[in-house]
Amino acid sequence: MPELSDQQRRKLMALDPKLAAARLVDLLERQCELSFRCLACGATKTWRRDTMLGRARPLLGLTLAQIQRRTPCPRCGAHLAQLTVSGVWEAGDLAERLRWQVIDALRAAGVDPVALGYGWRPDGRGRV
Repeated sequence: MPELSDQQRRKLMALDPKLAAARLVDLLERQCELSFRCLACGATKTWRRDTMLGRARPLLGLTLAQIQRRTPCPRCGAHLAQLTVSGVWEAGDLAERLRWQVIDALRAAGVDPVALGYGWRPDGRGRV
């Protein structure tokens, strides 16, 4: 396979603005998985719910653009990750239930949901 040019790497690494601004906790709330593919060596890894609440717990408040810049490849150490997200991005009627499930999961993992923007409002909406 031929080597990718810098322009091709930039294009593959570019995130949709909506996705780039999403926080890791937003993916956790929407029950999404985050997949990384290294453009230098081809290694792949996927962060599921257990990883997000475990090793990646300190990164829950960061945006995907920040995570992309900070996370090195586990095989070669390069910071050339192509990110893909799979899961329920538009929750619709499930939004409130998913929000409360993530609040319960954060509490069970020892994370303060209020620190990540989750809390109770008197008007019934679950997000601060």
